[in-house]
Formats: sequence, structure tokens, C-alpha cells
Amino acid sequence: MKKLPLLLLLCIALYACDKSELFIEPNQEISEAIVEVSEVSSLDEVFIRVEEQPTYPGGMTEWYKHLSKTLKYPEKAKAEGVEGAVFLSFVVDKTGELRDMQVVRGIGHGCDEEALRVLLESDKWNPGKQRGRAVNSRMQLRIVFKLPEGSSGPATLSHETTEVIIETLDNQSN
Repeated sequence: MKKLPLLLLLCIALYACDKSELFIEPNQEISEAIVEVSEVSSLDEVFIRVEEQPTYPGGMTEWYKHLSKTLKYPEKAKAEGVEGAVFLSFVVDKTGELRDMQVVRGIGHGCDEEALRVLLESDKWNPGKQRGRAVNSRMQLRIVFKLPEGSSGPATLSHETTEVIIETLDNQSN
């Protein structure tokens, strides 16, 4: 069965070429190369669990700095007293780029979009590693939007008094 495409190709070549173009060296050998692969993996394979988790450059301290500079509590959420956690899922690819970002569970009122915006504006991450090589790996992140205690209404709320809690969750299957 493997020889059928080769035979078909040869027939097409014979038909398309004249006799002067067909010449095969008499001592020429046809060889075949077989490569054994110990582990088969797709180039786009995304790992759920890896030996070494992806990290933000500089670690969690730098991630918190990025959040404190970038994240803004949405005015609509402040005005309506909305609090809660936004769960994000994303892939850190082999080069550290983020892709496939999505809100797994949100709280609305602009908080979901704000959490995604902050993630989009982050620097390249350090990719996860499996057996010492960089791989695509899925991450989940939780960003908690929490208003200061005793706040009731937009008059007493300000960005400076807004607490934002960020936690990296263990990778879980979706």
C-alpha cells in the first residue's frame, strides 16, 4: 500500500516527461530513514499540570506591583457595591506569550473586563517547564474585587481604599 503513491508518481512522471529526461544512475541506491521518537507530542499541546509552573517575571511580588499600578476598580461596580472574584483562564505558551484568555466565572459590572485588561497588559511570563523544556501550559488566576468595610455607596469609595486580592490557583482540569 505504501508503494502505491510512489508508483502513481512514477507513472505521472513517465507520462509527463520524454525519454531524454528520464535517467536513473545504475549504481544509485534508494535508502530509507527511520527515526524513533520516544515521546510524541503536538506542537500545540497545552499541559494542565507541569513540573515547573509558569511565573510572572520577578515572581508574585512583581505581579502584585503590576496589579497595583494597572488595576482600577470599575466605577459601575463601585457605585453598585459589587464585590467578588473573577476567575480567569489563559495559556502561557513556550515563549511566555499569553493566549486563549477567558473569564471562567465573573461578577460583571466591568470587573471581568478590567481583570482581562490587566492580564493583557502584563509582560511576557516565564513559561512552564516539563522535563526541563518550555511547554504551553494552562493557568487559572483569581482576582478578588473587594470594597473597604463600612463603605456604602459611591460617595465614600475611592480607588486608593479599594482592596484587590490576587491569588494564583493550582492548575485544574477544565
